[in-house]
Amino acid sequence: MTVVPALRLMSRKACCLCEDAEIVLADFVAQERCTLEVLDVDQDVVLAARYGMDVPVLLIKQQVQLMHRIEQEDIELLLT
Repeated sequence: MTVVPALRLMSRKACCLCEDAEIVLADFVAQERCTLEVLDVDQDVVLAARYGMDVPVLLIKQQVQLMHRIEQEDIELLLT
């Protein structure tokens, strides 16, 4: 069984870039190339303090990989 990367997306409601990132990432999840956990930074004071308005933020193994505009090509590079 192949282990796929676990991605975390720091997001918030009413954020166009966050919505775009979720759409892009959903394709990779559907292809079983990764798993995705979406966290609403406004629901956690620690996350809100850490990321503020800098969303979306994509993390792999607790390391920030991408911020703001998250494009399909960028995800492709991360997962290869």
